[in-house]
Amino acid sequence: MPFRRREQPRPITFEAVDDLDDGDDLFAPRPGGWGAPGGAPGGVGTPLPDGAAHPGADVATGSAGAGGGTGAVLDASAPDGAAREDAPTDPRARRRRRVLLGGVAAALVLVLGGLTLVDVVRARQAEALLRAVPGGVVGLERPPRELWTVDVGEAWPLVAGELFVVIAADGALVAYDRATGAEAWRHEGLPSPQCGTFDGPSPGSLDARSITCLGWAETEEGAPAFTLPPSSVTILGLDGRTVAERALDPARGDATVLSTGELARVARDGRDVVVLVEDARTGEVRWTQTVPTLTSDSSCMAYQEGSTSGDGGDVVQLYDTGGVLMLLGCDVNASLSSDGTVLSTDLTRMQPLRDGRLLRGGLAESELLDADGTVLWSAQGELMEPLATDGTGPPLLFSRRGPGFVALDEAGDERWTFSGYATQVLLVTRDVTVISSYPGAVAVDSATGEEVWAWRDPAVGRANGQVVAAFASRGGLTIASSEDDGAQSRWVSIDTADGSTRWDEQVAVDAWNLFVVGGDVFGTRNGTVVAFG
Repeated sequence: MPFRRREQPRPITFEAVDDLDDGDDLFAPRPGGWGAPGGAPGGVGTPLPDGAAHPGADVATGSAGAGGGTGAVLDASAPDGAAREDAPTDPRARRRRRVLLGGVAAALVLVLGGLTLVDVVRARQAEALLRAVPGGVVGLERPPRELWTVDVGEAWPLVAGELFVVIAADGALVAYDRATGAEAWRHEGLPSPQCGTFDGPSPGSLDARSITCLGWAETEEGAPAFTLPPSSVTILGLDGRTVAERALDPARGDATVLSTGELARVARDGRDVVVLVEDARTGEVRWTQTVPTLTSDSSCMAYQEGSTSGDGGDVVQLYDTGGVLMLLGCDVNASLSSDGTVLSTDLTRMQPLRDGRLLRGGLAESELLDADGTVLWSAQGELMEPLATDGTGPPLLFSRRGPGFVALDEAGDERWTFSGYATQVLLVTRDVTVISSYPGAVAVDSATGEEVWAWRDPAVGRANGQVVAAFASRGGLTIASSEDDGAQSRWVSIDTADGSTRWDEQVAVDAWNLFVVGGDVFGTRNGTVVAFG
């Protein structure tokens, strides 16, 4: 099938009208002759300017007109003695002509200026959309370059608004400007802090207005630290100042900071597990849920520093995976929604989608759930979403069927099938869906599944890196593959209009450590955060 054609500029038709004093047509015959106001050249009893044609004169042949003269003057300098017609010498005629030409020029300036303004507005809208959608980036029309680096040690950066926040080696909380890498502020004195979730940017991290930090009191040397809950919580504003702080009630058990900034508390009640979510500032309880434990014959021994310890049998770990709370512990393995609904009590796969819905299931069958746990529909195979989107595409999910995929719409209805070999869906836009497939990628029409173009990786057979990240930009898709045991990655930019390669570059960062925040690409490398642009 031929490549999809790029959108061509549309013809623009306009009419320029200039208001004159008399409101008449500039070129209409006027009574009174050439010398009279509004007169027509060649009128009766009116002398004609030198070289002006009489009415009815044949300019092409030089024949006489009504006044007996010729309507053209032979120009000896013109080729083949061609005739030329002199322009009117009347000042008002010249003025009218200048007014007309000036009006046309002004209209052209207004139209072209308006088109430029429309293009600017559309470009800004497209940029704002890319900054808001998963995998959307601004730039990457050219190979990436490092904008700045910041040493963060072993800490994973927390995103809060326009800041990166890390816990320095000396225990201080340090914030860096996300655009420049410059240090914005430093807050010291927090007791062994743990701030935020530190598991990558959460959907609401860009809108965060505060930072929640847990603190642990000093204990005697040798105490099993993993069995001790935090003793305090501190809320910081984005300017680094303390907004609120309070001691935590130890009776509510261990505490974890959620992506919403609230606290999740976990404690044992006999063998069952009680989960409680509270307001970080006030301690007000949002909801409580009791999760029954499973029957098990295991001894549930915990391990610390290579030796077993029966004291760890009551420990339950809670993880926030961006909308799903995961409980792991002795005889408990459960998933809860953000409002406390129990989604599963076994090892069933639970995955939050970017739009707030949830996936539940495995390789054979999957279910799509609403945010509150209500089952919306089910499908055969493993459900997944694309790695990236530019924000213009349909809300498609994909179910693996054999070697390929089936595209499903919001209601779970099948839209089309890709029967070729496929590993993952890289990108969905309004026009095309790009699928990773040997020996490169295939783009199909997002509405029909009909193939549009195929991209062959020029490095196939020479490189065997796995594509682990995809970024959508204006008219392009950039894929990143991990190579050389994580020492570097290969980035390839593909034109989504025809599948041509725009550029191919090796970048000194592990592709597994890349992430996108607000339309910008970042990565971690040897204890540093790197910004790319």
